[in-house]
Amino acid sequence: MKYQTIADKNIIIYFILIISLGFVVYFNSINSGFIWDDHLLVKDNLYIRNLPNIGKFFSGAISTDTNTKYFFYRPLQMVSYAIEYSLWKLDARGYHLVNIFLHISVAFAIIWFINILYADIFLACLTAILFIVHPVHIESVSYISGLSDMLGALFIFICLSLYIRSKSYAIIGLTYIAALLSRETGLILPALILIYHFAFKKKINFKHFLFILEITFTYILLRVIFLKPEIIYFTSIFQRVLGFFAALTTYFRLLVFPLDLHMAYGLKTFSLINANVITGFLIFVFLLFYALKKKKDNELIFFSIFWFLVALLPVSNIYPINAYMSEHWLYVPSIGFFLILAKGLVCLYKNKNFYPIAIISIVTLLTIYSLLTIRQNEYWKDPVFFYKRTLKYAPHDLRLYINLGNAYADTGKFQKAIYWYKKALIRAPNNWKLYLNLGAAYADMGRLQKAVRWYKKALKINPDSISVYNNLGVLYIRLGKCKEAISSYRKALEINPDYARAYFGLAEAYFYDKQYNLAIKYCDEAVKFKYNVPKEFLDMLNSYRK
Repeated sequence: MKYQTIADKNIIIYFILIISLGFVVYFNSINSGFIWDDHLLVKDNLYIRNLPNIGKFFSGAISTDTNTKYFFYRPLQMVSYAIEYSLWKLDARGYHLVNIFLHISVAFAIIWFINILYADIFLACLTAILFIVHPVHIESVSYISGLSDMLGALFIFICLSLYIRSKSYAIIGLTYIAALLSRETGLILPALILIYHFAFKKKINFKHFLFILEITFTYILLRVIFLKPEIIYFTSIFQRVLGFFAALTTYFRLLVFPLDLHMAYGLKTFSLINANVITGFLIFVFLLFYALKKKKDNELIFFSIFWFLVALLPVSNIYPINAYMSEHWLYVPSIGFFLILAKGLVCLYKNKNFYPIAIISIVTLLTIYSLLTIRQNEYWKDPVFFYKRTLKYAPHDLRLYINLGNAYADTGKFQKAIYWYKKALIRAPNNWKLYLNLGAAYADMGRLQKAVRWYKKALKINPDSISVYNNLGVLYIRLGKCKEAISSYRKALEINPDYARAYFGLAEAYFYDKQYNLAIKYCDEAVKFKYNVPKEFLDMLNSYRK
């Protein structure tokens, strides 16, 4: 099959349109701040602040707080954050801008892939245009932590295109490895390749396909051996299957009517007679039988439906994960939906009798999707409004109470922060991080003794938190209790000998305790670990060097 090249008529117009639409619909997300996991992965992550740490990203899941378990292995995502931090530090606008560029890049990769499959540049571009403006992808694009969705998708589409067109083992293997190192859902690539062969009746190149399988099993084996994944069975397999059908109903609704988008679906239990479960089961059966029925006379329908269903498998919660559904999980599967929608519009467009209807339909769809995306982005601009709005959809989600408290604390409204932390504490009295947050809020208000009491309560629940020991050290210095500060920082270093902030804390504590030689020693240690020691402190300390 000969695919249309970049020199074909109108391609430049399509590309300009895609770039323009990408920036138009997401431009108002650039001034958004850090939301949810953005704090763990970017804002508070000391590891990304030093490019030499890049090697560590490939040895495990990286986060600053050793007490925060981050179960995902996505080193390329972390490398990207490290590079971005080196460019614009904690200016969130830079991270949002990169996400927009990446979303547009994925759209171009989709064009390349679909044009290879169908030799129809209009179909490929229309699919990509629908993809780029649809509001269901906001959670991937406007959310800084959504970077992994786009990185993974980009390499999946590039790898599939190369698999079909290229004879180079190296480049196919490298792009597949890049997909796996961007997001775990890259494991679905072998299944997507089989769908391609089955739908288009193409003979399998066993050398290439076996090479893909070798990479797949090697990746799985290495993860099991070195990363020791923890499988937490939040619910039974039966409940997770019911959850998948319930999610399918919501996914279908969000693609057709993208309203009431939010970010807190969480884990739920469902009964067999739940309306969403029954509807989802009927949708699943219908799609399966309709796709098989159309296999002989409509390969696009077959391919698109199976793409949608198979691409959902890694996030179906059959293998236990932390939610029964999430909007950003549609980033790759949604291509099946957009391809069918685009094909229908293209058929109308090419029929002289329906040409005006096609134009009106395309313009109307793009306008509605774009306006909904722009409006939804507004919800992400103010963290307080974002969490309060999300609470309406998930009033029992503890994380929202905590994050709302954090959002108020970030804006200096500590009394409101304390109010929400205490509301969360009623629901989770053994959550040590709430005691940590309460201590920090009281410390910021200048109520130091009360802050110390909250920190000590946190340590009773979790005696191995470097965050609590560090905060206690800071407080003790402010209270003039240098010996207690030194003890706290030393305990933090016992837990994590690479914790640069504790070395600087020790330098401060020894300095104010007038033990200048030890202050110099630990300040040098902090510098060795790339901690950004304030110039004023260095100047004071240098006057005591021999």
